[in-house]
This record gives sequence, C-alpha cells and structure tokens, in this order.
Amino acid sequence: MDYESSSEGPDRKLNRRSALKMAGLAGITGLAGCSGGGSSGGSAETEGGSESSGSDEPLTVGALYALSGSTEVIGRPMMNSTELAIQQINDAGGIDGREIELVKADTASAPQTGIEKSRQLINRDGCSVVFGAYTSAMRNAITDIYVENEVPLFYPTLYEGGVCREIEGAEGFSGEINIPQESLEWVFFNGAVPKQQIQPYLPWLMEEYDVSSFYLIGSDYVWPHTTNAVVDDFVQENGGEIVAEDYVPLGFTDWGSKLSDIQSSDADAVYFTTVGTSMVEMLNQAGSVGLIDEMVWAGNIMSEQEAIAAGDAADGVLTSAPYFTSLESDANDDYISSYEEAYGTDTTPNFVAEAAYWGPLMLRDALVEHAPGASSGAAVKSALENPISLDAPQGTVEMDPGTHHATLQSRVGEFDAESGTFEVLNEFGQIEPSGITVAEGCLNV
Repeated sequence: MDYESSSEGPDRKLNRRSALKMAGLAGITGLAGCSGGGSSGGSAETEGGSESSGSDEPLTVGALYALSGSTEVIGRPMMNSTELAIQQINDAGGIDGREIELVKADTASAPQTGIEKSRQLINRDGCSVVFGAYTSAMRNAITDIYVENEVPLFYPTLYEGGVCREIEGAEGFSGEINIPQESLEWVFFNGAVPKQQIQPYLPWLMEEYDVSSFYLIGSDYVWPHTTNAVVDDFVQENGGEIVAEDYVPLGFTDWGSKLSDIQSSDADAVYFTTVGTSMVEMLNQAGSVGLIDEMVWAGNIMSEQEAIAAGDAADGVLTSAPYFTSLESDANDDYISSYEEAYGTDTTPNFVAEAAYWGPLMLRDALVEHAPGASSGAAVKSALENPISLDAPQGTVEMDPGTHHATLQSRVGEFDAESGTFEVLNEFGQIEPSGITVAEGCLNV
C-alpha cells in the first residue's frame, strides 16, 4: 500500500514509522503529513524570530522529487536519500526529542506538476520546509510559491548560479539575474555552482587530456545554456575553442543525426549537459557506433545513477562532482551501507542524492542549536541563517548565510563500468561558492 499527501483530514495522517509498519519500506511512494506545519505551527515565536524549545509537535517537512518521467532515474535516489536522513534523525531522537514527519510528492518531471505539488505541500500539508527539485527549470518554476508563502526550499542540485549577478552569454535563459535577492531569501542551495566544478575542472581536463576543441551538447533549458556560457569562457581563457553548440529537448532519445554532427565536427572532446534519459540514451547510442572511444567525453552532470544505466557505453567518461560513492570515509561508508540496507541496489547514491541526504542533517543541526521548537517557515529560515558545518559523506560542508550557498568539496572522476563506480582522478579540495556566478554577501544576514 502506498501513501501520499492526503486531503481527507486528520484520520489519514501518518508519520513514517507508522507507514513503515503498515506498508514496508520498499513500497512507500508518499507519506501523509500532519497539520500544524507552516506559519500556523503550535509553538510560540520569540522576539528573535526563532521559536521556543520544548515543543512536542512534530515538524512537517516535504520532499519534492521526480518519481516518474524523464528525470526519475535521478529523482528516485534523491527522494530515498532525503527519506533516509529523516529516518536516521528520528531514530536518533529527532530534534531534541521532536519527530520529523515527511510528506513525499512526485513532480513527474514536469514543472507545472511541481508547482501544483508545492502548493499542496505548503498549503494543504503544512510543511515548514521542503527539500526538492532537480532541474533548474523545475526550481525556477516553483520558487515563487516558496517566496509567496515564506517557506524555505532546500535545493540539492548543481546549478548555474546567477545569484544577484548576470551570467554573460546566456541571455534569454538566465536574464540579467537568474536568482534575485527576493527569491534567494527563501532558497538554500547545497549543490555545486560553476566555481566549484567548472573553474578547476576545465583547465585540468584540457591539460591532462590534451584537449583544445569542444563540441557542446545539452538539454534545452536554463542550466545547460548558462553552464555552457561559463564553459565557453573558461575554454577560451585556456586557449581552446568551441567548434559547435547544440541543444535537444528534455526527454530526447533519437541521437542518430546529432551523433553524426558530433563525429564530423573534428572536436577533441564532447562536453555534455544533457540530463536524465536523454543522457543515458546519448551515451548508449554513441557507444554503439564507437564514438565514445574516438573522443574525450566529459561533463559535470553525470552521476553513478545515469552511468550505471548506460553501462559499458559510459566506461571512461569523465565528470566533475563534489561526491562519488567510491570515496573512503566513515561518513560515506555509513551512508552507502544504510542506503543499500533500506533501498537495495536498484538505485544508487550519487552526488545530488548525497546532497539530498545531508540537507536534512544540516536542518537538524541548525534547529537543535538555534530553534528546536520551530514550526513556521520564518523560524526555520532564521535558524538556517547561521554558520553551519557538518561532516557529510563528501567531507566537510558549510552553509554560508550571506549567499544561502554551500562550501563543498570538488573532484573529478572517471567512470569504470566494471565496478559501477567513479575512480577519483583529482581532488581540488573545499571551494567556497562566491565568485563567477554567485555574488558574495548578496543577503545581509
């Protein structure tokens, strides 16, 4: 039996423990939330904006990911990871003894559905904070809902930036500013931005693999266009050139003519910003005609989930990310083993799923330290606007209050199809988000 966010009243409300007892972990696709979240929570607010400790009312949070559609391949491990973190928090005593209740919602990989589900999570289910979204198109579509209702959105995906700063060369997709200050106030970003991936990665790639010319291919929405604008800048700064730039619709799978164009371009490398099933099919079809072996294939979006789906075709393909499952650390070992125990191996953790995992852990730390009784979105936001660091599976991560962005680790990996993991080829260390596409201190907090 599956449980989703319900409008049938209190008798239908379930926390995760009771849902597990009734359904079993593997069958859950949604959990019913309790009322009392959002701005109408049961704790009294203090003058400082946080709320009094000692509340025994559960904190209701939402998880909004693609469990169907073109980005399900990546959305499902993100949902699993957020759910896993919240279960671990509850098993360890919650937030000073206060349980977290999770409401799960499926965007179906469609921005309009994401808008509808966001409204339900906030207005019907009373969520005080929501973790979710994968593509920038989805995030841009839903952000206004969170701003209007003053509910924080935790966005765990790499993205283009454009925070209080124009992204040159991407007009028509980013606008002058992609994330204005009024939107930034209610969104917390714990995925990577170009400074943390592209800036160290491209010079290394060009030197290490003797690459001077690139063919850029991406899905046709904001993130690939703005990312490729940044890629173009760094390629030129390092003496290279872009020989072609092309885009395909989301969900595109018929790669025959596009691969012919790539093959005839004489580029040294393909830099891809395709997502979901489009990426998997691109690699499968490129591998079947031998194109993967003829050129360097690199990007900064492919994770273990898509690479494993592509199988042998993805062998040797490069990516930049804060996290790989192959990292050796106690925190990562705990994450991987707990994930596999709960969800098996049909899906796999990856760098956006890892961010979806430690986001709730950061929320827990912020609330325990600053507002254990918080139930309103404003009180949760206030607690998160403090310097917070934790030991995540990728290593030490920190949230910067002035930008609502995270300081993250930066690495490059090469996929090994036999093991289904990335071999880490280089580590660039911990990198702050400010610079290039994120203006320093945009928020005065």
